Amino acid sequence: MSNADVMRGQSLSNDLLRWETRGPGDTANAMRRIANRAAVPFGKLWALRYRPPKEIASHVLARIEAAHAAERERQLRRLAHDVEITAALAGSDHPAVAAAAAALRAAGVAPEGAAPGVVGTARQSARTIRPTREVELTDLPLWRAANEEE
Repeated sequence: MSNADVMRGQSLSNDLLRWETRGPGDTANAMRRIANRAAVPFGKLWALRYRPPKEIASHVLARIEAAHAAERERQLRRLAHDVEITAALAGSDHPAVAAAAAALRAAGVAPEGAAPGVVGTARQSARTIRPTREVELTDLPLWRAANEEE
């Protein structure tokens, strides 16, 4: 395989590692979790990060690409779910809802012609998300803790 395939493998594995890492010092553990999930040997991921090989096996690259695509799809589904909740709480005309809906449309997740606050996914649930009660800023625990008088 060519040098371009090795660079693609490095780029995809770096994305996976960036998404999986939970904080400083978690790189090796994150690589192990990715290796288990993607069925790729840990040594191959380690080599892609620290000692780039001259070539990469096609089955290893295919597994890394599949893991990357699955993780990207999972993140887009989570974003769509968060947009639905935010639209229900803050309204579909909120700037954050509009920006996230535009990002989803650019990724090809939202249907064409959808309103800015209406986001559809391939696995969208049939139920509508509605807040159980009106949420105010002062209801948040961190807000109360920060603004309590001592």
